[in-house]
Amino acid sequence: MLNVGVIGLGNIAQKAYLPAYATMQDTVQWYLDTRDLGKLTKLANQFRLTAAGTDLQALDSLKLDAVMIHAATPAHYTLVKHFLERDVNVYVDKPLATTKEAVQELYMIAAAHRKLLTVGFNRRFALMIKELAALPNKNVIQVVKNRVASPQPAAEAIFDLLIHPLDTALMLAGFPSDPKARYSMHADKDGNLEQATVTFAAQGMRVEAGINMVAGANLEEATVSTTDGVYRVQDLSRLQAYTKAGETTKLAPDWQPTLETRGFAPAVRAFLTAIQNQTDNPVAPESSRITHQLLADMVAQLH
Repeated sequence: MLNVGVIGLGNIAQKAYLPAYATMQDTVQWYLDTRDLGKLTKLANQFRLTAAGTDLQALDSLKLDAVMIHAATPAHYTLVKHFLERDVNVYVDKPLATTKEAVQELYMIAAAHRKLLTVGFNRRFALMIKELAALPNKNVIQVVKNRVASPQPAAEAIFDLLIHPLDTALMLAGFPSDPKARYSMHADKDGNLEQATVTFAAQGMRVEAGINMVAGANLEEATVSTTDGVYRVQDLSRLQAYTKAGETTKLAPDWQPTLETRGFAPAVRAFLTAIQNQTDNPVAPESSRITHQLLADMVAQLH
């Protein structure tokens, strides 16, 4: 039985993680921690998980194998460093941090303490994205996330939203070690980001990742063109293939929980399995560094 702390019980934790944790109690003892006592009590009762307390000391007093950090992005650096330096394996929501220097430092601390530092790139574990990644002879990759009337400050949008299609595009391209990226951004009259795009070439492939904050629909698409056909995944749950044989559509099974389809539950299981078996990080640090570096370089161009 693993002992795992959970710190930060906001929207992402409640929607994407706590329901998954509730199904894993045969192998994991979960300890919830948040500053809001009312929220802590409510969620511990709702998901039948153990309430640890309302401060870091509550988790520090336990003998933890790992901690899941779902706090707001500005708190990631401090919390990740805190637990790594106490020899606790860490899973943290993306982004790990918003500067290259902080990302590098945290991975160095993890290596020094021989602990896993796993960033929650759930799309890497979504089955249909993995199917796209396995396709041979790719030549064009396009990943875009569309939102309805959601302009927001540029740096915030880049690290909170562009990180999704960018990391997916990098995965589909095999995480090229030195992508020569070009960036384009468009803001409204108030300076809020409306569209942003990253393009690069890798091993004979043209790759593009983007967000549209003022689209007419909420839709995420990943499209891979190969010499054999065009393959498109929509919202991680629909795979369309266009080949000489015709068009086919594959849907996620009705019985499959959304957190399986979207990769959250598989990501958590991969992290816990790596701890138990002392195997490699399921989100390789070098691949994570590439994603964070491109985002940081893009934000730097805002100044």
